[in-house]
Formats: sequence, C-alpha cells, structure tokens
Amino acid sequence: MFARLFYSLFAAAGGAGFSQFPEYLAHYLQRLGGRIDQAKVRVEEIEQDAAEKGMTVPDYIESFIASNAHSLEGDRMQESYFRLADMEAAYQALSTAGTLQRPLAFVEHFDSGLVGATLGDFAPAVPLTSEGLVYGAVGAVAGLLLCSGSRRVLRRRRNRKVEA
Repeated sequence: MFARLFYSLFAAAGGAGFSQFPEYLAHYLQRLGGRIDQAKVRVEEIEQDAAEKGMTVPDYIESFIASNAHSLEGDRMQESYFRLADMEAAYQALSTAGTLQRPLAFVEHFDSGLVGATLGDFAPAVPLTSEGLVYGAVGAVAGLLLCSGSRRVLRRRRNRKVEA
C-alpha cells in the first residue's frame, strides 16, 4: 500500500515538474529575444560610430580596448558585438528544435545568468498543450524510475545491515 503511494507521489511530482519545461522555455526565449533586441541596438550604435570615424568595427573596438581610460567600454562593446551571434544562434536552435530535442538544445546553449533571471520570474503553469503532456508523461516515468531505484538502494542497505 505504501509502495503504491510512493510510486504515485513520485510519478505525480515528476510529471508536474517536467511538464513545466515548455512554459519555462517560453519565458526563457522571451528574455533571450529581449537581450537580442538590446544587443542589436548596441551593435548598430557601434557600427554607426565606427563608420563616422572612418574605421572598421574591429579597429574601432580595439581603439577603446587599447586606451587605458576606455578599455572597460571597449570590452563591453566587444562582448556586445560578438555575443549577438551566439545569442541569435541559441534562439534559433531553441525555437526550431523538436519537442524532444529542446532539452538538449537548452543544455547546449545554456546561459546561467539568463536561466537564473528567468527562474526568478517564473510561475508554474498548468500545461494544456500536447508538448506539456509529453513532458509530463516523461516526468512521470522518470519519477517512477527514481522511486524504484531509490527503493532498491534502500533495500540493499537494509539487507547489508541485517547480514552484518
């Protein structure tokens, strides 16, 4: 009786937890899109400023980096300029990945700062989409496997103590 209860609880917890991934990913993509928009504005400003000075963008950024007084700003410009391509690639990979490939794409393009910021504002939702149901089913199976595995480990430990 208790075993069924534990299995049910683990399955429910796993299903509920995993089913949140599609909603979390939607929030994550929204934040990532906002960062991309912000970076595009910054890159356009850098390109415009470089053109006004008659310089290429890399030379313009390097002139800031080489200056002691403005090296921090140069580092920021360089990060904005080169980070944009990475963020766009991450957005493209995450938004076009199939249902079961999304977790892999998420891990591949993991941004800890963005993950933390998204978690700070994330509120669990009831998944009523087919994708939410798929993740819920996978989570339920994972919960059952976790429960089964932990019960086996506990039984082995108990049997060792009895034998000793």
